[in-house]
Amino acid sequence: MRYNTRGWGQRLLLGLLMSCMILPQVWGQSPKPEGQKQLDLSRAIEVYRSVLTGAAGYYVDTFDIEKVSTRGIQSMLSQLDPYTEYIPEMAKDDFAFMTTGEYGGIGAYIQQVDSIVYVQMPMPGSPAEKAGLKMGDAFLEIDGESVVPGTPSKVSGKLKGAVGTDVRAKVLKLGEDTPTEVVITRGNVVVDQVLYSGMYQDSIGYVRLSSFTDKSAEDVRRAYKKLEETGRMKSFILDLRSNGGGVMNGAIDILSMFVPKNTKVLYTEGRLPQTSQTYLTTEEPLDTEMPMVVMINGSSASASEIVAGALQDLDRAVLVGTKSFGKGLVQSTLPVPYDGILKVTISRYYIPSGRCIQQLDYSHRNPDGSVASVPDSLTQIFYTASGRPVRDGGGIRPDIEVKDETLGASVIPMMAEGRIFQFSNQLFLERPNADQLSDVVVTDEDFDRFVAFLEEKDFTYGEMSLSALEQLRELAEFEGYTERSEEAFKQLEEALTPDLMRDVAPHKEQVKMLLKGFLAAHHFGNPGQYAVNLETDPTMAAALEVLSDPARYREILQP
Repeated sequence: MRYNTRGWGQRLLLGLLMSCMILPQVWGQSPKPEGQKQLDLSRAIEVYRSVLTGAAGYYVDTFDIEKVSTRGIQSMLSQLDPYTEYIPEMAKDDFAFMTTGEYGGIGAYIQQVDSIVYVQMPMPGSPAEKAGLKMGDAFLEIDGESVVPGTPSKVSGKLKGAVGTDVRAKVLKLGEDTPTEVVITRGNVVVDQVLYSGMYQDSIGYVRLSSFTDKSAEDVRRAYKKLEETGRMKSFILDLRSNGGGVMNGAIDILSMFVPKNTKVLYTEGRLPQTSQTYLTTEEPLDTEMPMVVMINGSSASASEIVAGALQDLDRAVLVGTKSFGKGLVQSTLPVPYDGILKVTISRYYIPSGRCIQQLDYSHRNPDGSVASVPDSLTQIFYTASGRPVRDGGGIRPDIEVKDETLGASVIPMMAEGRIFQFSNQLFLERPNADQLSDVVVTDEDFDRFVAFLEEKDFTYGEMSLSALEQLRELAEFEGYTERSEEAFKQLEEALTPDLMRDVAPHKEQVKMLLKGFLAAHHFGNPGQYAVNLETDPTMAAALEVLSDPARYREILQP
């Protein structure tokens, strides 16, 4: 029998110990006496040990104790909040990448289309770029093993490895018929968290930040100084949309660039004294007066909200976009035996006005275990430095609300399945030359060809509606409504049956812009794609508008 225990008793008990220590606070109960807490903890450990031993000894089939136990720990911690989790040794590299933005590998974004994994974009200066890999190249074999059919995780796992080691890849280069074998020497890949930067209207600098690692602040500083060196920048946009956060100190470092040194920008409060701290900016700022906009949306979370919220509370920037995610909880890591990590929520954070913007109250669950948002009636009003009212709970509310453009229901699967990426590769082979962004064009004829391309690929979408209709039909038959509802069902089925041209036509300009973005990426890399996306971005337009109107900008910050 295969049990693979390898010290899991001790590891599980420590994970349980650390989790149980914070249960009283998380469930909103009154603190128990220390002696009672220790008794509860001992009982929990004893029960867990007995259950695990019994299952391992008597269960009818063999099972992998490590896998089952990991799932058990994760399930236990999920009862606290989504951010408290156990990270086993095998997942430590991925966790380290999230906090440092670096890993050992070849440095390429990848994209799956059908069962084949393609190079979506090699990073500038990466081993992949040096080895000649380009957008649209398909991976066939890695180190002699076929990766068709393949998945991004499978290919990525084989491409990652120790710095300085070689990986052999057989690839089918875009536009070629014969595979090519390339040898790539893995390097220490450091991902620049600034996705794109540029100048707009000749005087407005723009930087888009993807996440917060321990290097994000330096990436922003470098991009900002490059814009400053043009001598034209008079105002600045920091785009934090869809930035899910990361390292909290990265947020403090970025705030240090735009507000005076020793400014209080954050404080935390936890159950233990050492988890309650006040954070001040520590560096001399780059600028404290230049007009500034921060763009946010519903996927801006955690460290993004610290930056956006603090700049709003200090009246240092105008916020444009939609309400942010609402994560006001702070995590720290603790070591677990056998090189595991426990990431645990230790405190709540508060921005300068004194508000906490946590959206969900995990300490007060519904009877079914679900978590509700903080209702508006229970939120409180706080005030910025100039006296503007702002609210806690439910994320950061922008000063100027602009809804992001959303992808059409039929467009989402085109992106997810890689069809737009795939057709843009075809367009690139037809138009391999472009000296500037204005040379990249996608026509109405290209759109019609793309629809025909989708039909050739048997592109499907809208299946959920028809599935739900079939379930409703069965329910109507069960309850005896078939005869009187048959005509209505026929009409509804006709309306819900996908018609590609009919359903995609309303999103024609959106599809053309997405195709143009991928085509621009072929010619100018990721910056080209982001530049194209910003051309029709309503939030970007609103940000440029307010920065072009000094009177309105001042009126928002100094009412």
